[in-house]
Amino acid sequence: MLSNTHPTPTLTVPSPLSAGALPGAEIDRTSPVPFYFQLAEMLEQEIVSGRWQPGARLPSENDLCARYALSRSTVRQSLGRLEQEGLVTREKGRGTFVADSRPRTWMIQSTEGFFHDEFIRAGRSVTSRMLRLEQTELPQWACDALTVAPGSTGVMVERVRSVDGLVALYVVNCLPAFTAPAVSGLDPDESLYQRLADDGGIMVVGGDRSLEAVDAGPKLAELLELDAGDPLAYIESVTWDEDRRPVDCYRAWLRTDRMRLEIKVSAQPGTDVQLPYATTAAPP
Repeated sequence: MLSNTHPTPTLTVPSPLSAGALPGAEIDRTSPVPFYFQLAEMLEQEIVSGRWQPGARLPSENDLCARYALSRSTVRQSLGRLEQEGLVTREKGRGTFVADSRPRTWMIQSTEGFFHDEFIRAGRSVTSRMLRLEQTELPQWACDALTVAPGSTGVMVERVRSVDGLVALYVVNCLPAFTAPAVSGLDPDESLYQRLADDGGIMVVGGDRSLEAVDAGPKLAELLELDAGDPLAYIESVTWDEDRRPVDCYRAWLRTDRMRLEIKVSAQPGTDVQLPYATTAAPP
């Protein structure tokens, strides 16, 4: 007699791809750099270099603790930093997985659309919250940078900018009055320099930028969603068009735990290398 009973099919779920071998570097226990930060930097390098591919599962917390002789809380702090940067995702009961191998990097000397276009080209999502867009009397620092008379009227654009949904930058742009027709209808998520080019025929071709480290005050802490006293990168810039006419200046405060600043330096034989310089200015 034939049986009508059929064996129950077995569903096989493929195991996630392992990220691979752990970095060979060791934690420097004599360094003032926190252990969690050192470990996060080592793991991040494996991701951004492409050695660990998106979707791969990182070694377990136990493996990391044993390999680097670190406490579980330190390892979790390292993984939390990577998660905050958008480089890994943590899934309860499954582990930690590589999310994206593309670093969030702003080449500070680029003139191509502030940082907006750089991230769009890299496949990043750039969104903004517009705090102010108006014609008004410019502050003294902007008048000096734009070489206009004190008390001159111009355009102020104030935005909080996010990359991949993470708040990363607070920036105040000041522009001379002749740019007003081009930027008056600027969309919060739009590239300011692209708007100047498309609607005003104004092409940014060069500029000066300075960089320094500052502490976040209460206002910046609230805007950038961090604690007062946390470190920020502070950038001042003035840019000009083909006629060396200043067309924009800005002050920006950047969360360096979510963004990296990249500076490329080169020199031709017989010339001096020009390095970025810093100026002193108090955060708001």
